[in-house]
Amino acid sequence: MRIDDIRIDLIDASGRLRPINPGWVETMVDEMTAGAVLAPIEVVEAGDGYRLITGAHRLAAARKLDRATIEAKIWPADAFADEGEIRLKEVQENILRFELTELDRASAIAAWKQIYEDTRKTPRRGRPPKSENTADSARIFAERFSIAAARALGISERSVRISVQIARGIAERVKTRIAAHPIADNQMELLQLVGQSPDRQTKIADLLLSDPPKAATVGGAIALLDQTATPASLKGWEKISERFGRLNERDQQAFFTANADAIDRWQATRKR
Repeated sequence: MRIDDIRIDLIDASGRLRPINPGWVETMVDEMTAGAVLAPIEVVEAGDGYRLITGAHRLAAARKLDRATIEAKIWPADAFADEGEIRLKEVQENILRFELTELDRASAIAAWKQIYEDTRKTPRRGRPPKSENTADSARIFAERFSIAAARALGISERSVRISVQIARGIAERVKTRIAAHPIADNQMELLQLVGQSPDRQTKIADLLLSDPPKAATVGGAIALLDQTATPASLKGWEKISERFGRLNERDQQAFFTANADAIDRWQATRKR
């Protein structure tokens, strides 16, 4: 691997896992205009050009500034064994970045799961034993991934499963459209969207993204589609509970410590 300035017009940035967020691009444009030096993007040699691995927002900002070149970490074409390894490097950076929305993180974890399945599942020859049930095998494999991902990311297995559910339950075209909308960073909103058919997801996105917006939440959009009353907003304790379920074990313990007196009072009422 080497670091060098490369021509931007030779970089293929298609097929990205994470949609470009215009707000982040504008922020980077401002920083670069002010003279900030950003970390190099990462590319791998591909024919006469390069394929982008990480740094899509930095690249988009450079293009918006009409720059001809950009600093990059350049990997040789044989640095990665296959497409899965290249994709995994993109996934790893996305998961570890702090500015990810819930939707971004869900998409990254789901992509990681797909790579995990592709690289670890070994087909067996012959007919499977009668005792082996296909559905059970799939469930066991999914559980193994959830355990591995939870350990690597420091989050609960339930959070991993929910992320995969969100990423696989929302149509790709809808994910791209709502990527910069506030619901992209709200797990409860995204789970509501998962519960709708692809056609209704599209209609919900239309209502959320119209100018002016006809609905501010997924629940509000569903109410308009079904001509029913808009559901009440979450109560304070419901919002805290929803956020608490997404904390890693260390942060949950810190929460318990900070609220020990209240927890003791609640336990006392349970013993009566």
